Amino acid sequence: MNYDVSLLDIKLFLMAHQFGNFSEVARRLDMTPSSVSRKMNQLEEKVGTKLLHRHTRAISLTEEGIAFAKHSAEIIRQYDLVSQRIEQKADSPRGTVKISAPVAFARLHISPFLSELLELYPLLNLEIHQTDSFMDPAQEAIDLLVRIGVPQNSSMRMKQFATQNYVMAASPSYLKLHGEPKTPEELLGHNCLVFIGTKGLQRWFIGIEQLDAFDVSGSLYSNNADTLVSGAVGGSGIVLFPSWLINEELKAGKLVAIMKNYRGSTSAEQQTVSALYLNTDKLAPKVRVVIDFLAKKYGTPCYWDR
Repeated sequence: MNYDVSLLDIKLFLMAHQFGNFSEVARRLDMTPSSVSRKMNQLEEKVGTKLLHRHTRAISLTEEGIAFAKHSAEIIRQYDLVSQRIEQKADSPRGTVKISAPVAFARLHISPFLSELLELYPLLNLEIHQTDSFMDPAQEAIDLLVRIGVPQNSSMRMKQFATQNYVMAASPSYLKLHGEPKTPEELLGHNCLVFIGTKGLQRWFIGIEQLDAFDVSGSLYSNNADTLVSGAVGGSGIVLFPSWLINEELKAGKLVAIMKNYRGSTSAEQQTVSALYLNTDKLAPKVRVVIDFLAKKYGTPCYWDR
């Protein structure tokens, strides 16, 4: 018998039994069906017996699986009870909060506040993962994801901090040399510094009421936003970036907002800055205080849009 069975293994097994397929479990936990299936294969190896019958469109429990489900459900119930009692007795939120956030946003709008947060909650520990890649919250044991973009249908709960506002901007030196474009069509004659990701060059969506796509181009592309901001400040061209990213450069006059009668974005749909967390019956106090702290710091509207 291998005793290296995690509570996550048991939780996934019980959910698979509840919903009858791996796809629904994966959807609710923002995992892939293949990762859920792999976890179940590993669980069967650990307990040393087959727990699930895998059919084309559904799964069912073996005789051993029925017995395992009965007892493991009680294990989860007891764990939840103990966790709730510990949290209720705690004088202050405590424990480790594992946070995943985009690199640039974390640098500008999370990292500066961490010392104050830890001073307010001395029993709290923070583990910050700065990455622009999606981390599976269940698989990676992430407590809180800060995500920016078009909200996706998800089983995760969401706290929206702000709608994302974009600004087209260039340096005073660039505008003095090349002039300021007045319409989206005029952008095609300008040097635009464009973010390049896994899907290629990012498209710009510009309009007054309706946003239309424009394939702009220029002499500098990068998968790092800070590089493009530096290029724009140095006079290389025009950028389209969220206000939270270039707010300080705009305040300092290093960049100047242009075409202010137009709206801009990198998608036709409205984007948000949000905190996402797993859909549990009771949100842990340690996670709640982090969300509330950041929401208070950002304000309404967020300080970068004031």
